[in-house]
Amino acid sequence: MSTNGNKGELVLASNESFWLPTPRKEILPTILSALRERFVFCDEIADLLSAAFYEPCNVLLWGPGGHGKSEMAVTALKALGLEDQEIFIQSFGEGMSEDRLWGGPDMASLDTCVRYDTTRSFLASQYKVVIFEELFDAPAQALLPLKDVLTRRVFMNGPERVEMAAKVVIACTNKDPREFAEDSDAVAALMERFLLQKEVRWPSYQAKHYRELFAKIRPDSSRGGKQLQTMLSKVIAGLNEDKTFVMSPRMAIQSLEVVSNAARIHGDDTVTAESFQSIRFVQGMQSYTADLARRIEKQLPGGTSADESTAESIQINLSDRDFSHTDHGPLKTPRGEIPGVVSEALASRFVHCDEIIQVLTHAFFQPCNVLLWGPGGHGKSDMVMTALRELGYREEEIFLQSFGEGMTEDRLWGGPNIAKLDVCLEYDTARSFLPYEVVVLEEILDASSQALLPLKDVLTRRVFMNGNQAVPMRSQAIVACTNKDPRQFAKDSDAVKALLERFPLQLEVRWPSYEQADYEALFSKTNPDAGPDRRKLNRIYAHVIANLNDERDSGFHVSPRIALGGLRLAANSVGRHGRRKMIVEDILTIRNVQGMESYNQDVEAMIRSALLEGGVEVLLSDIDERASRLHGRMQEINEKFDLAKGLDDEARGDVNDDAITAMVDLMSSMDSLKHELDYLQVSDPALLKWKKRSEKLVDELAAEVEAGS
Repeated sequence: MSTNGNKGELVLASNESFWLPTPRKEILPTILSALRERFVFCDEIADLLSAAFYEPCNVLLWGPGGHGKSEMAVTALKALGLEDQEIFIQSFGEGMSEDRLWGGPDMASLDTCVRYDTTRSFLASQYKVVIFEELFDAPAQALLPLKDVLTRRVFMNGPERVEMAAKVVIACTNKDPREFAEDSDAVAALMERFLLQKEVRWPSYQAKHYRELFAKIRPDSSRGGKQLQTMLSKVIAGLNEDKTFVMSPRMAIQSLEVVSNAARIHGDDTVTAESFQSIRFVQGMQSYTADLARRIEKQLPGGTSADESTAESIQINLSDRDFSHTDHGPLKTPRGEIPGVVSEALASRFVHCDEIIQVLTHAFFQPCNVLLWGPGGHGKSDMVMTALRELGYREEEIFLQSFGEGMTEDRLWGGPNIAKLDVCLEYDTARSFLPYEVVVLEEILDASSQALLPLKDVLTRRVFMNGNQAVPMRSQAIVACTNKDPRQFAKDSDAVKALLERFPLQLEVRWPSYEQADYEALFSKTNPDAGPDRRKLNRIYAHVIANLNDERDSGFHVSPRIALGGLRLAANSVGRHGRRKMIVEDILTIRNVQGMESYNQDVEAMIRSALLEGGVEVLLSDIDERASRLHGRMQEINEKFDLAKGLDDEARGDVNDDAITAMVDLMSSMDSLKHELDYLQVSDPALLKWKKRSEKLVDELAAEVEAGS
């Protein structure tokens, strides 16, 4: 290379430009044109990326999630002519290890020394550009050696020198690296290896900016489509709140998707005011205020008017050009049939499932991933599996996997491929979720960062690098379920936060109320052919549960699962004891049901109090049953007195003392029965007649007891 004046500079430029298919002078206009087709506020990003590729040098892009940092980088690289196999993308995070950074151990050399299989890392010779996502989430143990390699561009793999072939490293992160650099020398040192740095966010989030974004996403929209985009832009901008909530471009695009899909799901391709309520299901909206539905309504034309019919008059007709898809879709059931199938499958079996029906319909219609979260016992997985079966999937065609603290990366990808362990560490991906069209992941937030980090990466790129082999993710819809609140976990774990962004639709699954009518509706759906006696039992049990909820200090509600389990126990208790009618003892079986152990109050007293309002027949049955038992105890006491007559004086005295004590207890129990009968207020003629029979029975028994004493 010559160093003489301008000639030397020209030779340098020629040599350095060889790594890109695009000539140096065309880098900036090429990137600018590519980004402007899809992104807004992208000119500065295009200029920065062109500078990095022109130099070449490393670049750091940081800023809030959902603004397309990685997507813009990949778009620019593809526009410059690079192929997928020339771009290495790796996600960092809390679970990132040094082994993983360098490609994992070289299994063939383990007998002699610890070496890494760098052909599976960013150091592989085919990669020209490397993209590191969420770089600053990684522990210092991974960042320190990376800093050294980025400086020297050489990695010492045992005695072997491995040259770093990539010309440019693009690091992306949702965090502000300046804050991390103050607390971590490793981060500060690593940041110095990125010559160019830029915060990626919109300068403002006004309606016109969202409208510009929508125009780029749907450039061929009809007149109705443009009208929808304008109205939706105003709604989104109206929902934004300074310093507390701003809808990212990714969320805005998903909002456009669900609102337009709502029109097609409705069947007439017409957007109404109700269509805009689908925004509630978009990822990130769960952190918004509780009255989100009302706030959306207020942003619509006429939403602040006293005349509520104004908002309802919204009618926007869409055409095929306004949808991201017009085919039958990739799932077994055609798109047009999905809404009816899901609705019929769930509405016939579950209560308070309208929103579940909507969000699952959107997820399977689009299709896309969805996260269902909320307290246990509300049937999240059950509803998902029910819907999938009705959509035509057999059990063996649905991949169901439970996560947890013991979830490992090995298990996630199907376990090690034993046949290849002597050569390299590969996974048996045929046993993982990757080949399945529909996937259900349970308790996903219980998993460790080591498992969540690679999952996020694969959900983003839809490809898993199994050694040097690219395994495509064929899953069209992944439904994740968890009992935990993802908002809390996202605050504490960046791995969780990043993963949650890969589920465009999210919904909290809980009942809007836990009253007697809610439980009665549940019992009716579960046993629609119940006879009069069973329906009466359902009503009484629902009343008792609702009253127990009211007495709970912690705000805990008896879940549908606990309610159904308790009802079965109560009904079985009647049969197990050979009774024809339920008594309080049968309902008291609820004390041993999961979740009830945290009651500090007297559960029996609460149940009896509740029955005074809605279950007098149970109390009367209970009084009759106890009176019958007392009659039996009276006979046992008389037998004791008779037995004592044939004994000597000392033994007779002991037996008589026991019998007298039992007689006193018996008389006290009789007084309790009389008091309960006096306390019962009955107006129903049939129950009044029953009460009189019970009073007569108790009086006769009391007289017998008194005569015996």
